[in-house]
Amino acid sequence: MTEQHLASDEAEVRALYNQFLDGWNRGSGTAFAAPFTDEVTFIGFDGNSFTTRSEVADFHQPLFDKWLKGTRLFGDLSVRFLSPDVALLVGRGGTIMRGKTRPDRVRDSIQTLTAVRTAEGWRLTSFQNTRLRPMSESGVSTLLWLLTDLLWKVFHRPKKRPR
Repeated sequence: MTEQHLASDEAEVRALYNQFLDGWNRGSGTAFAAPFTDEVTFIGFDGNSFTTRSEVADFHQPLFDKWLKGTRLFGDLSVRFLSPDVALLVGRGGTIMRGKTRPDRVRDSIQTLTAVRTAEGWRLTSFQNTRLRPMSESGVSTLLWLLTDLLWKVFHRPKKRPR
């Protein structure tokens, strides 16, 4: 793989990530999901998971229409090619809430994505998002983390997991 070919592929992969961010920023579930393959492995920060591009779009649209309306997603990206046809992307960023000009640290996340070369060009095929909630910054942050974890356990009524 030549250096020029690698640079071209990296530019295409970065463009997918920017398309993904732009879809969020436009408030469009369809545009947000567009950079993905039809079959995906998509895991949100809250543990929701989806296996198709249409599920990703359909889930996000009501959020964009109500709770996330007017928010903007931003991120920095690193790209590492695992093979000529597979790239590992790691994004770090967050959300700027409606009416705000700066992000709030509590919304900072790290995402891991996989891009693959397809007959139609590069596409994203997996996404996993984790909110940055370190336990070890201080005793107070650890206590708050444990408290919110306990509240989640008490008040969340999970669906039965398939076996």
